[in-house]
Amino acid sequence: MASPHAIENPAPRRPRSRWTWNLGRIAGIPIRMHLTLLVLLAWIAGTYALRGAGFGATAIGVALVASIFVIIVVHELGHALVARRYGIKTRDIMLLPIGGIASLERMPENPKQELAVALVGPAINLVIAALIYGGIVVAGGTTHLAETTSLGNALATQLVWINVGLAVFNLLPAFPMDGGRALRALLALRMGPQRATDIAARLGKFFALALGVLGLFYNPLLIIIAFVVWSGANQERQMSELKHAIHGVPVSAAMLRRVEAVTPEQPLEDAAALLLRGGLQQLPVIDHGKPVGVITRGDVATALAHAGPDATVATAPQHAVVEVEPGEPLDSVLQRLEEVPDSVALVVDHGLPVGVLTPEHLAAYVALHAQRRAA
Repeated sequence: MASPHAIENPAPRRPRSRWTWNLGRIAGIPIRMHLTLLVLLAWIAGTYALRGAGFGATAIGVALVASIFVIIVVHELGHALVARRYGIKTRDIMLLPIGGIASLERMPENPKQELAVALVGPAINLVIAALIYGGIVVAGGTTHLAETTSLGNALATQLVWINVGLAVFNLLPAFPMDGGRALRALLALRMGPQRATDIAARLGKFFALALGVLGLFYNPLLIIIAFVVWSGANQERQMSELKHAIHGVPVSAAMLRRVEAVTPEQPLEDAAALLLRGGLQQLPVIDHGKPVGVITRGDVATALAHAGPDATVATAPQHAVVEVEPGEPLDSVLQRLEEVPDSVALVVDHGLPVGVLTPEHLAAYVALHAQRRAA
């Protein structure tokens, strides 16, 4: 079972879904499980039953898979706790049938810090393997599956080799695996971060293609992992290009300068009229001169459907506001937006809103910037 970290980079907070369960918190970090993981466990149990395996063997098989996911949680916690040392929060850890995903708010800018965050996961797997191996030796068992004489010894032996396999797989020098992140960090010590990311991402895509081809002939699960690796490598490369394009560019260059606003007490029909008349996508909500949120067309449509046009703007779902200044660098604003999921930047000058900056406006600026460079 692999533990790819394709989404262990800055990303919007995943919306809560009825298909996920909250398993609790460890060190303040939410641990969630996708319900398809239960389907996987049921499928494994059914496979054992169809093969005529007894209850004990079936229970060991399910326990083995459950143990793997416990190990994956520990692996991801290692990344999260080391990142916390550098002031980086982890939104949550999600368990999926293909492994675990830790959603860090961002990766460290310092290559040495990124190297530490990347390598701690595989190091934990090797430590776990060594501890289980030591326990087997002390108990007088063996790590050769063919020679095991008890189900407990067989389970422990498999966990040793699974941990070693997870460490080796995650140390592949291909982005966004841990080894790819470590490679990017080492390259960034000698060259620019964008060039380092480009090399690591290209290697990630190469390994994704190789995994996909292997999956066609051996294990379909490899195809899913290949897709995750390819997507993660591509996402990280795009993020690097975005940060390079906006480095040092002021907010005023990319913001939407036309600003209409509503108050929480205004009826929804007023907000809808402003959005439609002005061709706008969002409206700041101002309460006694202070921005308290942003409503989008989708928010207003949802509120209208549930509460009607006479309901107030306060009844509509709202997005968080990040107040920025016109002269603030875009790359700094991007980082602040990443730290406040599902937020919109409201550009404020001397206490008055003068513009808004959304991911759509930012993407449009980057696309125009790229066209100008290519011309």
